Order: sequence, then C-alpha cells, then structure tokens
Amino acid sequence: MHVSPGAIHIHSQHSDGSGSISHIARAARQAGIEWMIITDHDTLDGRIEQGYNHDVLTLVDQEITPFHNHFLGLNVDRVISNTLAPQQFIDATYDAGGFGIIAHPDEQLYNEFKGLFRWDDWNINSPTNLAGRSMGIELWNFMSDWGEHLTPNNKEFLYAFPHRGLSGPSKATLEWWDALNIAGKRTFGIWGLDAHAFLRPSPFGRLQVFSYEWSFKTLTNYLWLPEKLPGGFHAAMRMVYGALAQGRSYMVNRLEGECANLEFFAFRGAERWYAGDIASLRDGPITLKVNVGSDAPVRLVHNGKEALSGKTSLLTTVNTSGVYRMESTKSLTPWVMTNPIYITR
Repeated sequence: MHVSPGAIHIHSQHSDGSGSISHIARAARQAGIEWMIITDHDTLDGRIEQGYNHDVLTLVDQEITPFHNHFLGLNVDRVISNTLAPQQFIDATYDAGGFGIIAHPDEQLYNEFKGLFRWDDWNINSPTNLAGRSMGIELWNFMSDWGEHLTPNNKEFLYAFPHRGLSGPSKATLEWWDALNIAGKRTFGIWGLDAHAFLRPSPFGRLQVFSYEWSFKTLTNYLWLPEKLPGGFHAAMRMVYGALAQGRSYMVNRLEGECANLEFFAFRGAERWYAGDIASLRDGPITLKVNVGSDAPVRLVHNGKEALSGKTSLLTTVNTSGVYRMESTKSLTPWVMTNPIYITR
C-alpha cells in the first residue's frame, strides 16, 4: 500500500482565505502534501483551477455555511444552497452524486476571533437514503480548537505557541463517531485544518494567523492507496475520493512528530484488511497488528472502549465482532488516530 499525505478544509481568496489557490498549492508541496481539498464558503469559483498545481493534486469543493451547521460538500458540480435545512443539503449533496463531511460539530464558544458554528442536531448524521454510502465527521478542526482556547489575556501567548491552544477531538465527538459506526452507519473521520491564513491587525502591523505552509505541517490525513497517485487528474481524483469515503485513512498531528509509515491492519493467513475494510470471522479468528514506529503509547479501541494498550506496537488475535481502531497520544494532545476496521461474524 502507498501512503499519501493530504489536507482537508482549506479556504482561499475565493471566500475568506488570504491566499490564491496557486500560492496554497505551493505551500502544500513545501510541507510534503500530495493532495488537498479546498472548501471555500458557498462557492465553486475556484473549480477552474482544479487539477495538479505545483505537483499537488488540488480538488476544489465547497463548505455549505448557514449560520450554524457547516458541511463540506465534496465531488458535486453545483453549489448547494446554504438556505436549505441540514438534512436537505445533505440529501442534495448525495443526490448530486457527491458525499460530505460534517464540519467542526462540537464548537462551544464564541469570542472575538471566531463565531460559534456548532452542528445543532446530532440525530442528523447521514443522507436520508443511506444505501450503503458513507458520510464523514471532522473529528478535529485545528482553527476551531485553537480559537476556542483564546482569551484576551492569552492570545499573544497562543499565537507564539499555538500547540498550547489545542486539546484534540472532544470526548462527545469521538463518542458520537464510535456510536454511529457501531450502529452500522459507516462514518469516516478526518482531521481538518480550516486554514485561512487570516491577516489580522496588531500593534506591529498585520499578522498572519497562521501561514498555509505552517498549517499544512499540523493535522494531516494519510490515505492508504493501492499505488501512487497517477499523473492523470481524473484518475487521481477518483482514487482520493474513493479512499476518503471508504475511510481508508489515518490522521496525524505532525506537531507531535511524523508517522508516515503507520502499520494498522488485520490478517488471517494470507488475507489482509485495512482501515475501511470489512473482515469476517466466519473462517476463524483474526489478528490485528499496530505499529507506530516510535516509543509512544498505543491503544486499540473496540466499540469505543480501550481493548488493549502498549508501547510502539500491538499484536492481538480477536474472536469478537465490532469496530476496531487505534489511537496514540505522545503528550497532552492526540498524535495518531485511524479510521476503523469492521469485523463481523
């Protein structure tokens, strides 16, 4: 499997970001990103620039932004109206052949830096006609998390030391995600940047909060792909959207260190299953392997609860069906988290 690092939830000058798509792509390449998804507010004006930019696969989609309840609508050729109710704009996205991700669902605070854009009704979490399709949740949004830690007294400190303003995915969001997957709704998780490279006035002139290149070195989504991204745009686009929707990915907080070669798979003899796959116990027990490649705590999570923990690696054989994923935390914030492998009877 080829591991391809990418970034999701980015804003350009086509809405309220400070950079052109070309500038953003250049910053992504310098940060080691192979693909990115631009999601400007309620517009596809940047779609004309979709393709390979500075060797970075650049997909241009939309963030549907009513007053609350923001939603990343992906792989749709028309702008979905933000005047629709949440269930209606989800259905419109899927009826148009796309799929989507609920953005920053658990925002709690309003302050001078950010508004409050919480997903109001957590019972709305999939298209009406699910039909085997998946939907995503932005488990961790960098700018939302950082912004909610800001106070008038600490904003200079958190600007200088942004990692001190991060907590990671909220407990409620992770519990919601696990519950949906246990219920069979196949909900994939992502970590989003919400990168804008905001330009804000200060006593020292305009400050950038934070540059695109710096942001690309924080929360990264790694896709497990059967091969490297092809040079043809449409084939590469299908590969990225397919892996993303399947949940064949893991997420890394690169502020805590790189993890470009994570091992997380299930096997029985010559059979192997990766994140997003469904494995059956019908032909016998299945072994799960985890290796993060460094001296860090590792936890195997089964149906939302810790099943096994250790350091660096885990190897365990399971006879119990359920939803299995792994996570690791190096210091106070999460470092690595995978999408689940589904084991059935």
